[in-house]
Amino acid sequence: MSVIRKGIRRGKLKFYCKDCGSWFQINRAKGRKIKNVFISHIQGESFRSIADTHGFSAPTALRAYLEVISSLPACIDVTRNYCSKFCGILLVDGKYISVKGYDRKIPVIYGIDYLTHDIPHYILSTSESYQALKKFFTSLRLANYPLQAVVSDDNINIREACLSVYPNAIIQLCQNHYKQNLRSSLGLYQDKRYLPFMTEVETLFSRKMGAEEFKSRASKIYQKYQSDPLTKQIMLDIAKRSPDLFAYAKMPHVPRTNNLIESFNSHLQGRLKTIKGFNSFKSANSWLNAYFIRRRLKKFTDCTKHFKYLNGKRSLEITLKEEEKLKDLLCLIR
Repeated sequence: MSVIRKGIRRGKLKFYCKDCGSWFQINRAKGRKIKNVFISHIQGESFRSIADTHGFSAPTALRAYLEVISSLPACIDVTRNYCSKFCGILLVDGKYISVKGYDRKIPVIYGIDYLTHDIPHYILSTSESYQALKKFFTSLRLANYPLQAVVSDDNINIREACLSVYPNAIIQLCQNHYKQNLRSSLGLYQDKRYLPFMTEVETLFSRKMGAEEFKSRASKIYQKYQSDPLTKQIMLDIAKRSPDLFAYAKMPHVPRTNNLIESFNSHLQGRLKTIKGFNSFKSANSWLNAYFIRRRLKKFTDCTKHFKYLNGKRSLEITLKEEEKLKDLLCLIR
């Protein structure tokens, strides 16, 4: 034999090649650890910390991460090729991230299918412009996403871009975002003069209610506060925006707020805090693609109330086509 075992170094066998005179070691654990590097980094660990844990050098940990991340399909391709069981109620929002080469943070725009909590698509863009959002909705359409309703903050571009691609979609304006805008308009963060008025306005958004009940309650508030130009203007604006504020009445299960995607934003923010920024648009996009695929393949553990049934399941498992097998996707990140 030209290769012989010759000693142990740091607990690993050393080998010597008689033909070329080289010494080397075989790390049989590397194949198992390489994908652990990917998961650990997506979950917030630095490459140096991962290297210390697994016995790699930091550059080796980086190479292991890049090897896995480059093999992942695009999030929208997973949706197109594997999924069909969406509810069609999409919560849409943008989260801003730091990317080298851009003076300001740029948005990652993504959507969550409400009843399944799955993430069918995202895009990283330089702004939340109409063109960027139309691209987002067009990609969803091409992936056969059955969009029926969108819940979002008060972004006119989301509304216009959605309706240009899905003309029959329902647009529900997030009531929490709208109330926050009202508080700013009333100056409540500096002056509590309009607090009694705002307290009464919030009763209009305290729960789901029918059109007649809303009109009756809103009319009483209007009559009580119409002498003040500012409160009168706000009540007129609520009446004007009521088709969007109370669009949930047109379709079952449509939520009144974007609370679900806000909780996903908090989780994403926690991961981004450990990274602090990306060196390029490409590296940011690759990381985000890996992050969202990982979220789609990770089991839920802390869903509450009427979403308790999701615990122990993966969102991708719920939206998967009957004929497709989840193990083909799971092998990409294990």
